[in-house]
Amino acid sequence: MPQEKVLVVDDEPTIVELCTRFLNKEGYTVKTASNGLQALQLFQEEPFDLLLTDIRMRGMSGLELIDAAKKHDQGIAIVVITGHGTVNMAIESLRLGTLGFVIKPFTMEELLTAVRHATEKNRLVKENIRLRSLMPLFEINRRLVTTDLDHLFKEIAQSARLETKADRASLMLFDETRQELEVKAHSGFSVVIPSKMTKKLGQGVAGVVAQTRKPLIIQGGVQQNPTLANVLEDAEILSSVSVPFIGKGYTKISSLTRPPVTHERLIGVLNISKSSPGAAPFTESDLELVTLLAGQASAAIENAQLYQELHQSYVKTIRSLVATIELKDSYTSGHSENVSRYGAALVQEMGLSASEIDEIEIGGILHDIGKIGSSEDILLKKDRLTKEEFEIIKAHPANAVKILNPVGLSENILKIVLHHHEQCNGKGYPIGLTREQISLGARILMVADTIDAMTSDRPYRKAQPISKLLSELKKYSGQQFDSDVVSAFERLLQKVGPDFFRHQ
Repeated sequence: MPQEKVLVVDDEPTIVELCTRFLNKEGYTVKTASNGLQALQLFQEEPFDLLLTDIRMRGMSGLELIDAAKKHDQGIAIVVITGHGTVNMAIESLRLGTLGFVIKPFTMEELLTAVRHATEKNRLVKENIRLRSLMPLFEINRRLVTTDLDHLFKEIAQSARLETKADRASLMLFDETRQELEVKAHSGFSVVIPSKMTKKLGQGVAGVVAQTRKPLIIQGGVQQNPTLANVLEDAEILSSVSVPFIGKGYTKISSLTRPPVTHERLIGVLNISKSSPGAAPFTESDLELVTLLAGQASAAIENAQLYQELHQSYVKTIRSLVATIELKDSYTSGHSENVSRYGAALVQEMGLSASEIDEIEIGGILHDIGKIGSSEDILLKKDRLTKEEFEIIKAHPANAVKILNPVGLSENILKIVLHHHEQCNGKGYPIGLTREQISLGARILMVADTIDAMTSDRPYRKAQPISKLLSELKKYSGQQFDSDVVSAFERLLQKVGPDFFRHQ
């Protein structure tokens, strides 16, 4: 039995009564109107699957009603009732999206056949649109698999703009403490958007969407939406869609001893807009696509945020462990933290990614953890080490990897730890790799390790001045040290000054 809702519009009561009886008998839900204005009022009150309308009516014509109905709901199916004298008008209705005709006088079978064909065609069109809209989401979903939040925000904003053919898109994240939205990424803007641009709840379209947690589609700008004039701040916007990110929430790592509580929470708002003259306004299909994208993005953002919290908790635990180990040696206390800090600064100076900064920071903290099994007599010895003692020290990178292997660290971090004493000329340890065989992270960490070693007091000598450090690095650049990293250190030194490299 059909489940479609049909609106019958005709100024002839006998036609309305006949159509209603035929359609009800077939199982359709029917509402009626005697003119176009009544029909438009019904459209505002409830959705319909099909409009069955006469073309010639007093007041608003059938063509005008069809045009208005399509603007209200582009997905509605249209069947026209026409007489022989209105064939030209019926042809015009095709241009407006009519899917079927019933010519007066008509039989029950003729009416039902036209309605069935129109609803079936409309179902196929909607399904094709839905499938076309879903196809990009599979590719988008693949691109959203990342734990780098900044990259994720940019990917979401750009995907939303490109897939909906919008002029501009922005992603705003909700700050629960300040109760405001902050722009985190944008795409398509011709002017620079302030990185700290914020909106309070209820302020602007995004603020209204965040406050109500309901999507909002606007067509026609301020002139066609006077009731939204107070939130439509950009007079150039002709059409816009704003959708909230709603997450399921997760238990904080600090409270894992308590039973997990799942709760919906506002993550942010995704906005797209068009301002180009003549651009087609956004449709309900665009709203559906952006809503689906927002759903995918919500899960991706929550996963990335949870990963970062786990990561921060993990790093905090590692820092505490290393600090405890270093307490037994006043000379190297804080060494790993300093190496981590210097390494991260060098990575930034070389323009590498946020994930590479993380790897260096963790590698810097962990690089000497293999010394945990070394004798304090060797570690604190003021005289030159014997050959046997040096062999024990040379084993600490490999020992570190043995300790860290069960933890599940990335291969990049393990290589940084294992190779941070390898030299570009192949004379390092524990393997004797050459420059091309040593990861960039390990080459950076070797310089960072040398910076702290030379500028700190050691059992066998006092801290060296920065000038001596720079001279040593330049002297062995391209041999012991990577020349690109040494150059990065020189640039960094000019920017931050020597105080940055004092032992902390």
